[in-house]
Amino acid sequence: MKDGINIDQDAVQDQLVPDDLNSLAVGSYEVPDPKIRNRYFIVFLILSLISFIFSILKFWINLYPAAILLLGLAIFMKLIENNRVVTQNEVIEHISNKIPHSIGYYSIALTFDFSFKLKFLKPVWTVIVYDHNNPPQKKSIVEFDSITKDIISDVYTEDIVDA
Repeated sequence: MKDGINIDQDAVQDQLVPDDLNSLAVGSYEVPDPKIRNRYFIVFLILSLISFIFSILKFWINLYPAAILLLGLAIFMKLIENNRVVTQNEVIEHISNKIPHSIGYYSIALTFDFSFKLKFLKPVWTVIVYDHNNPPQKKSIVEFDSITKDIISDVYTEDIVDA
């Protein structure tokens, strides 16, 4: 079974919900393999070297600016390379003991925090957790670092009124 919200099929048809909004049609979000980004680093680095060599051999064209821009782009691609340790399926396991109520429903989203450190992007899972009651009575929001496995924000919990 795929992740998603289970909605009665009759209700979907009665409300004329389009197929592309069906949450069951899409499974867990998969972050592209960070190793693929390394290919772009190599491509831009090779193009930079070719531009530099071509500028040295041919005096009628100056590709030094292009070589510098491509080299800068290659370095940038290397610096945004990141490694994701925790997958979406493992997030709830890591935060379950930090939530002050039962876990019924939850929604998980991956975002990237940008900083001027060695690696520019830091993957962060943002999780909204509802308790098991129907309708839910409590909701918590947590941000979880995908690399260090640390909770990076205080667990925000509130009562749901008029659910």
